[in-house]
Amino acid sequence: MNRKSHTVLLIPGIFDRGTCLLRMQRALSNAGFNAQYIHLRYNSGWHGMEHLSAQLMAKIEKLLITGETCTLVGFSMGGIVARYYLQSMSGIRKVHKFISIASPHHGSYWANFLPYKGGKQLRIGSEFLCALNKSIHLLDQTNPVSIWTKYDVTIMPHSSAQLGLGISYEVPVILHRLMPISSKVISLTKKEVITGMADSI
Repeated sequence: MNRKSHTVLLIPGIFDRGTCLLRMQRALSNAGFNAQYIHLRYNSGWHGMEHLSAQLMAKIEKLLITGETCTLVGFSMGGIVARYYLQSMSGIRKVHKFISIASPHHGSYWANFLPYKGGKQLRIGSEFLCALNKSIHLLDQTNPVSIWTKYDVTIMPHSSAQLGLGISYEVPVILHRLMPISSKVISLTKKEVITGMADSI
């Protein structure tokens, strides 16, 4: 049986180097977790989610020893990067808890204005997202959590940020970019990370 580590890897959203996750990282570190974030290149998603997920896989391979699992927390596009790793790159064996924050699980209208591979993959009804959502049941064993807000004008429609599996929390945060620094979101994330340590794999 795999051993749960206290490692929590935070995955930033599009155009972000991870700085939006610093407050969450500190809160998790203060709670006794080895919280780190990954700087994805290129964070525009220019080369597609596969390219970013491969970086995530490499980072996890460095962080974990054989037989260990970790928690993944993905903000915005970071949640989709995590899902591709989990569902299409056998990452599910290395992760015991998956939390997404304002991620476009079913696409976003605004991705239509990103005319490159990653942008096209994040569009509503894209072949990429449809394939992920056909195998969504694979995420069951990570006891997945999605955190979202109905005030988010970046993820449209708002319902797209609900994974449709596991636990869903709606929070009263007024802007997409404020989600990872919200005290409510951080509190919920910390609670679920702790719960994940007790859940069976």
